[in-house]
This record gives sequence, C-alpha cells and structure tokens, in this order.
Amino acid sequence: MTDQRTAWLATVTLLALAATTPAFAHEEAKTRIDPSMILDLTAPRAAEPGRAYDESIRRDGPPPANPKVEWKQQPDGSYRYGNTTIIIRQDCPPGSEHFEPPPLPGRRR
Repeated sequence: MTDQRTAWLATVTLLALAATTPAFAHEEAKTRIDPSMILDLTAPRAAEPGRAYDESIRRDGPPPANPKVEWKQQPDGSYRYGNTTIIIRQDCPPGSEHFEPPPLPGRRR
C-alpha cells in the first residue's frame, strides 16, 4: 500500500509541476530582450576606483632595473662587470724592445 501511495504522490507532483511550467515560460517570453541588455550582461565589471588604487599600491613593484654589479676576475685574467667583459693583455713583457725606449743615437749597447 505504501508503494501505491508513493507512486500516486509522485504522479500528482509531476502533473502539478507540468501544469505550472508553461505559465512561467509564457511570462518569461513576454519580456523584450534589447541588445543593450545582452551587452550589459556580458560586460566585465570594473572594480571601484578607490579599491583598485589601494590594490595597486599594495602590490610589489617591479624588480630593480640594474642590481648592484661588481667587478669579478675571470680565471683567464679578464674582468667581468655585469654583462661586459674587459680583457687586459700585456703583449710586451718588461725588458723587450717594444716596451723600453730605444737607446739614444751614438750609444750602442
């Protein structure tokens, strides 16, 4: 008997819902839909100006453009400063002909 009562109650509930659904759909169809309504629904919402300003202040700023750079000596004798490499060569060792001034005329060694 409980199964019959449950089935009968479910049937009555479904019929009641089915009877009220077309009425709601009919009322909804009567309203005009303007393009401006659709654009208003799809438009992104902007934050309040004061709130957006406060959030921009709280955020961390960009990293410093040029971090502190120091001279670093490389194993081959060159130096690096940031991205720049400077090579210091001593092509003429002391005591060679090109390093010392030539002797004065008339004086030979």
